[in-house]
Amino acid sequence: MKTSTLKFVIDSIAFVAFVLLASTGLLMRYVLPPGSGRFRALWGMDRHEWGQLHFWIAVTMLAAIALHLVLNWKWVACMVRGQRPQGSGPRVALALAGLVAVVALAAAPFFGRIEPGDG
Repeated sequence: MKTSTLKFVIDSIAFVAFVLLASTGLLMRYVLPPGSGRFRALWGMDRHEWGQLHFWIAVTMLAAIALHLVLNWKWVACMVRGQRPQGSGPRVALALAGLVAVVALAAAPFFGRIEPGDG
């Protein structure tokens, strides 16, 4: 298989996974809200089963994004190694600050304290 065809397939998988991830997330938030686990179902699946499907779609998307980065690593390395235009310092600093913020936001729930629920 040609590299361009492989990249198209991987990117298509990532896009489809993104759309499915967004739709299952919205479904669980608005159609099957928290607490509706045993009382409501859609297409024979309750909230917890949709949550499992949501998780595996996320794993698929992360794998596709990882493959996308591997297949495009030469381009990424060229961009990092390349000569930076004058005045790009603040832009690079802002990009690094944004990256740190996204990683911190993603990691924050893992450092929170679990509290007992009402039920």
